[in-house]
Amino acid sequence: MSTENGKLKKLGFTYSPAKLVLLLIATFFMFGFKLIPIAGLSVSGVQVIGILIGGMILWLSMGVGWTSLYVLFALMTVPELGAAKVCSTSFGNSTAILMIYCYMLAACLTKSGFARRIAIMLMTNKFSRKSPWNTVMMFLLACFVIGLFLPSSGSILVTLPIMDAMLSEVKLSKEQKPAVGAMLSLGSVIAGSLGNGATPISHAMSIQGMGLYADYTGGSIDFFTFCAVLLPIGVICLALYWLMAKFIWRPDVGALKSVDFDALKESAGPMTTREKWSAWVYLFVIILWALPGFAKYIAPSVYPTLNKISNLYPPLIGLFLMNLITLEDGKPVLAFKDALNNVNWGTFIFLGGIMCLGAAVSNGDIGISAWLTAVLSPLFSNISPAVFLFIMVAIGIILTNFVSNAVALAVMMAVAMPLAIGVYGQSLNSLVVALLVINAVQHAWATPPGTPSAAVAADFGWLDLGRMFKWGILIALVDILVVYFVGSGLGAIFC
Repeated sequence: MSTENGKLKKLGFTYSPAKLVLLLIATFFMFGFKLIPIAGLSVSGVQVIGILIGGMILWLSMGVGWTSLYVLFALMTVPELGAAKVCSTSFGNSTAILMIYCYMLAACLTKSGFARRIAIMLMTNKFSRKSPWNTVMMFLLACFVIGLFLPSSGSILVTLPIMDAMLSEVKLSKEQKPAVGAMLSLGSVIAGSLGNGATPISHAMSIQGMGLYADYTGGSIDFFTFCAVLLPIGVICLALYWLMAKFIWRPDVGALKSVDFDALKESAGPMTTREKWSAWVYLFVIILWALPGFAKYIAPSVYPTLNKISNLYPPLIGLFLMNLITLEDGKPVLAFKDALNNVNWGTFIFLGGIMCLGAAVSNGDIGISAWLTAVLSPLFSNISPAVFLFIMVAIGIILTNFVSNAVALAVMMAVAMPLAIGVYGQSLNSLVVALLVINAVQHAWATPPGTPSAAVAADFGWLDLGRMFKWGILIALVDILVVYFVGSGLGAIFC
């Protein structure tokens, strides 16, 4: 027993008995499942599958913090891996390191206030002031644009307070649960998630998907190709949500006529030197990211040289510049401490676990990919490549609305990549499959577990879970068609 604030407390467990049972079950899968023989699969292969199952049980029931370290510990016991290889394929993985650099770089947009300024500029322009539905459109566009450059959890913390102040100003309250508040709250999650799925900038799921693709295929996804295929999908899906809200949901948006746009605009104040430098450096980093892929189409002769620019270089250059340049207040554009504090270390640890699992599944010595191909080939032998791709997109979008999008990505890539490389290796571009799966699992907004931004919006007060699921799952189902048809068409052009 221990004493705290003068009160005697009993020692116990952090989790409820039910969760402790789940922990025991997960532990069995991680360490005992290998004792069950599976035809055609090595003992290590059986153990890795057990670790994958056990990890999902833990992630879905206890979160993605210490549980990810437990998954890594289990992987260290696989003979073909060991501690050194697990460390190199998890935290030493270039994808995980890229995510750290991107989180650090993104701090310049939030710390300087430039991200909030962009949102306010879009919401207070002349077009936005013409009608309430124009205001809704500009709010969604602001969430989408910020979502292109910030993690979903970061972008929603910029846009939701603006929405909250705007609705409170026109005498609406959370207690009333107005439909317009629910529509805008859900829209902020949808728009931010669509932005996250359209670029790999500072977005853990996109970066993780690119890393898993490299593990399974040995290839890479360049920045330009990623955006060329997936950015139009995001724009179209965003427009469809606005149309659905206006013509099917039809909430009363009349109160938005009373928004004081001038006061909202003035709240941003004059643009500071720090904001300007942050914006220019960030733009420079984006250009460096996009340059190699863009050169492939406009200057093929220099593409081999530019393609040597690693995705790790641009954010590092940006961070160097913002720490070296001192402004009139005697402080750097972005203090290194602020950049470091912006890293989501829990997400980094989880990403390390997922990347290591992906490397284990694709490890030729362990043999899971070959076994999956052999087992699933009969099931998909009579299914056309087009139908297979549609199934992967549909399952990805539906699954991600009921489990964490990170878990959905790990599951979908583990299934889709071996089949795309094996069964459909001669008839389907594995890069297109990977891009559409990466995008599909980011359409997570119908339930709070899907993504952190969905959980934030559900807890913010304007959005009830009933409306969240009803309208969220409806637009998600519509998006299946957009992701498949638009993604397939653009994939044929750019991949």
